[in-house]
Amino acid sequence: MTLKKQSSIELKEAYDIINKSNLVIFKWTLSEEVPTDFVSENISLFGYAPEDFYDGALRDYWEFVYPEDRERVKSELYKARSNGKTNYRNQYRVICKNGEIRWIEEWVIHERDAHGLLRHEKGIIRDITESIIISEKLKESEYRYKELFENAAAIIFTFNEAGEITRYNHSFEDLLQLTDSDIKLNIEDWIGVKTHLDLSNKSLFTYCSEQENAHFEIEMVRRDGKRYFVELRTRIVYVGGHVSEIQAVGNDISDKKFAEEQIKYLTEHDPLTGLYNRLYFDDQLALYEKKEISGVSIIVGDVNGLKMVNDAFGHKTGDQMLIAIADILKEIFNHPGDVIARLSGDEFAILTEVRNIPHYIDSIQKKCQELKQFSFIVDISLGVAIRKKANQSLDSVFREADHQMYRNKLRRTKKIKLKMIESLKSQLETKSIETAEHSQRMCEFSRRVGVYLNFSESILDELELATSMHDIGMVSVDRAILDKAGPLSESEFKEMMKHTEIGYHLLVASPSLAGIGEYVLSHHENYDGSGYPQGLARLEIPLISRVIAVVDGYEAMTHERSYRKKLSHEEALSEIMSCSGTKYDPNIVLAFINIFKEE
Repeated sequence: MTLKKQSSIELKEAYDIINKSNLVIFKWTLSEEVPTDFVSENISLFGYAPEDFYDGALRDYWEFVYPEDRERVKSELYKARSNGKTNYRNQYRVICKNGEIRWIEEWVIHERDAHGLLRHEKGIIRDITESIIISEKLKESEYRYKELFENAAAIIFTFNEAGEITRYNHSFEDLLQLTDSDIKLNIEDWIGVKTHLDLSNKSLFTYCSEQENAHFEIEMVRRDGKRYFVELRTRIVYVGGHVSEIQAVGNDISDKKFAEEQIKYLTEHDPLTGLYNRLYFDDQLALYEKKEISGVSIIVGDVNGLKMVNDAFGHKTGDQMLIAIADILKEIFNHPGDVIARLSGDEFAILTEVRNIPHYIDSIQKKCQELKQFSFIVDISLGVAIRKKANQSLDSVFREADHQMYRNKLRRTKKIKLKMIESLKSQLETKSIETAEHSQRMCEFSRRVGVYLNFSESILDELELATSMHDIGMVSVDRAILDKAGPLSESEFKEMMKHTEIGYHLLVASPSLAGIGEYVLSHHENYDGSGYPQGLARLEIPLISRVIAVVDGYEAMTHERSYRKKLSHEEALSEIMSCSGTKYDPNIVLAFINIFKEE
């Protein structure tokens, strides 16, 4: 028999032995085309055939790994690769063909070339389902116990009646970031307050010794304050008939718990302001309903002018205003038991047992008015009702507060919106975008044109008001664009063009100014249809807008601008005449020229 034939027989015998064992051999190529190069026949232990890994459902090996373990296993594999390791072991769960979840232990060997580059991976996996959890399996041999204990992916530790941790594995050490200086450790020092309460304030040893094979979750806190959640199984070790120590095996379930906490937070809180949401507020109302205590107050608030702010300055600014109001409410109502909620877009509610509510209402209004980060007045209408009798329905209390809020809103909102417009107009002067003299001249010229064209007194009043407000939307334009010395870029000009629409939205939000919104929107439309924002032409453009366009053009030409020098009166009139029929209405141009000739 030749040496080659002898080797072949021995190799076949070795392969037969492996296939009859519980060790499954893998070889991976690292190629996406053929990721699994070889898997032994005894993969049937898990219900699969080698072909399932070659070109079947498990061609992607990660489909074999239990979903909750994939990221961890991937992370550890990639870490071993990048660190240049030649071999490492791991433990994780896999999914059998019948759907059963089994634990395996995996040994991986990295084959590298002369340059240290990884070419192949060989691995042996073994089913360790029964031994991973049951501590008796760890006692089969001291060596095997030590290896599994120290390197197990599970968190394993033991502690005695005094709470002293007598032994722990690397996973426990990594979890709490222990160092060589950590010699005497007590389990009670690492358990969170909530867990102590959950254990009825008993020590962990007492709690575990009172029940066989306890299975529960605990919160562990590192020295740096970082929290971890561990799903723990414990076993009592008896010596001489007495409890000697507790053996604990656990898994880090922090990601799962934090995800649950996040979901719980999102189901109870408003994501924008961090306040409670309507669902949580209603639940708290139901709890207070059962308590049947008097003196409970409900405050309902509705932000004034939110739609105006959203339309004029964008929803981002509106959101910032809502957050600022929420912060004020949290600052004022900080008593234990206070519930502050955002019920809807602009509506807030507070459930509280504090007294002297009028003082708190005044504080809210005052702090809103003190907000300086906005270019407009921030205001909220509030209503309050108190549960005078213990058996009074809180739903009726809420309705009473809601009705009072709406009564206050009807009284305040018109006044507040006008104040917002006045505030924005004063900012035009403060920022030198539109001086009082400029506005006065514009109104004077517009009225003279209107008189010349025999406008009625009511139309003249509308013309003068629209002229005074024509550039109100400029408050939202970036100052850098307004002050730019050279020509505007396309994007800058588009931003500048928005001021007509913003002015429109600001004005129509205020009932007393809504009528002039259309005139402000259209004052940059050109007679030939080349203007903006709607491209209106000729009589499609409101008459008042056509008057403002001529007057505004004259004002712009006869006064210094950052992008050009001013023109003389005669030069400006000549320029206006040259644009008659294209940019300006010829009749308005004629009227404008004539009012100067009459002088």
